[in-house]
Amino acid sequence: MKFNLRVKLFLGFFSLNFVISCLLGFSLYKIASDKFFDGFLEHKQSVARFVSTAIDGDVHETLSTPEATGNPKYWRYITILNTTVRTEKNLRYIYTLNYDRKENRLYYVLDGNIPEQDIIWFEVEPFAFDLFIDKNGVLTVEYNYTFYKKDFTIKTDAGKVNISFQNGPGKKGLVIGGTQVFTILSVNPLSAETPIGTVRRDDRVKTGAVSINGKPLECTITYSGKGEPSSYPGDEFVEKNDIIEKTIHIIKSKKDHVDREIVTNAYGSYITAYSPILNSRGEGIGIVCVDINSRDVDEFKWTIISVAIATFITAILISFFLTLLLSRHFTRPLMSLMGGVNTLAAGNMNAQVEVSSRDEFGRLADSFNSMVKNLYNASEEQKRLIAEISELNENLEKRVVERTLTIQAQSEELNRQIMMARRIQMSLLPVRLPDINTVTLSFKYQPMMAVGGDFIDFYYNQREMMLFICDVSGHGVPAAFLSAMVKMSLPACYGAGRNTSLAMEKLHQSLQGKMGGHFISAIFCHIDLASGTMVTSNAGHPPLIVVRHKGDVEFVGSQGRIISEKFPLNPVDVITKLGKGDKVILYTDGITEARNHDLVMFGEENLVKLIREHRTRSATELCEEIYRTIISYIGSTSPEFEDDITLMVSEYNG
Repeated sequence: MKFNLRVKLFLGFFSLNFVISCLLGFSLYKIASDKFFDGFLEHKQSVARFVSTAIDGDVHETLSTPEATGNPKYWRYITILNTTVRTEKNLRYIYTLNYDRKENRLYYVLDGNIPEQDIIWFEVEPFAFDLFIDKNGVLTVEYNYTFYKKDFTIKTDAGKVNISFQNGPGKKGLVIGGTQVFTILSVNPLSAETPIGTVRRDDRVKTGAVSINGKPLECTITYSGKGEPSSYPGDEFVEKNDIIEKTIHIIKSKKDHVDREIVTNAYGSYITAYSPILNSRGEGIGIVCVDINSRDVDEFKWTIISVAIATFITAILISFFLTLLLSRHFTRPLMSLMGGVNTLAAGNMNAQVEVSSRDEFGRLADSFNSMVKNLYNASEEQKRLIAEISELNENLEKRVVERTLTIQAQSEELNRQIMMARRIQMSLLPVRLPDINTVTLSFKYQPMMAVGGDFIDFYYNQREMMLFICDVSGHGVPAAFLSAMVKMSLPACYGAGRNTSLAMEKLHQSLQGKMGGHFISAIFCHIDLASGTMVTSNAGHPPLIVVRHKGDVEFVGSQGRIISEKFPLNPVDVITKLGKGDKVILYTDGITEARNHDLVMFGEENLVKLIREHRTRSATELCEEIYRTIISYIGSTSPEFEDDITLMVSEYNG
């Protein structure tokens, strides 16, 4: 499908604006999301820190039994927690725990959740919820900040648990995992019969085993009265073991902590901010826990996404109309010029165009008008000359045309074959980089001519990686064909594994009788992905460079004879131990022998200095930096681009 210039300009500008709009929307989302979410979490962490500093650790340590509710300081602390819950947006629960170091357990002390009706808590290690009778007399369960009045299912680490309601006028109860766990005895005050005893106002805590999905689980059932804290001092903290261990660790470390991701605990999905409570001896004796509703976190993130999408759509709409105007602005003078060209092409040598602008288009119109006048004069003169020499020139013109067409056809065929050879050679290079975590790999290849004699390749599996680089003598098509034969020989060589000298010998054998007087320098490099042991064999090639994570740069020998039909090989295996973050650099002499406009070589010293300066960057970034530096050193106008440039950088990630 062919498009006119206006459509092409429109599509080009619009595509560019589309990309910019995408980047703008994504950048806005990323920056705003990270910044505001970090501020959101920091604010919740400050709430936890505020509460922990408002509590006397020595007093908090003594509030270990239900009798502690008679302590005036207990109620003052409860007021602080409850006021914080009611005034702070996005907070679900605030409560404190004491840590019993002797028994290595956690128990509730303060609870900022003051229910408006009697509730009963059901807590087992995989999950927990509370139940109550709502104002319409319907049995209701709250789990994961969702209120259920009909049967539902909880997904836990121990499997799915079905919760079934009995909400009839004569009987209210709850069946959990196939077991009748609650039978409501009275509504006000709330009391219930359970497999481990009757729970009511004057007998509020029951513990024991309850069968859930046919398996006995240790259970705690607790009564909380209307207008009273949901938990009392000394109540057992029932949670998943990993959350209990994390909480104890934070208390011992005496450092604040806030979850960066949503955590699923026994009560549902939350983000929790923690702040340890310290006694006068500086010991961590308890902790303040602030639970943040995960739905609020999700809504916050969706708000940021919505703003980014709105920004993207607005930018696209604005760019659409601006692009339409720009395309019309640029093509209107061209349409006038095109009309003049068509008039000229029709034979009217007096064609003139009018463009009112004085920019490049106006100057182009003036040049066109001047050109038409000159063409008219030249045409008249040409007619006179043609009449004089047409007879003498007829045969010569035919021969020149025929010879020109022949030369052009031969040149086009040669260029086509060279381009085909280039495509073939480029297709031999690796297409995809290794998809493994242990090693990161990057490479650059720039032939001096359309095709070249440098070649790189690699082979890998889950245990090992082999790197290969070579430089065929000469340039152009002969060197490229020999590098193609090297490519076909490599699969058999990779079978040698860590015996890289054997791999070099196999390559030498496979090329016997095919080198046509050329010679090859090469390196085989084998890396054991588990241990980081690297074995290399060098046949007359520039030494491999290892840059250590701490900055040391090492050249790896030994350098054997080049691969040639005239000389026997003497390959040697050299063993090098790689550590995490070490980089391995293979290159051809096109790197170190690159010359600037003063004919000064880049040299190994500058290469080492460049590698050491950028050693902390990734393999891809280091590869790009070396390549850019070499190209910049040569200079775009320099005639000294004398050799192929090939570079391979790998980083061992351990």
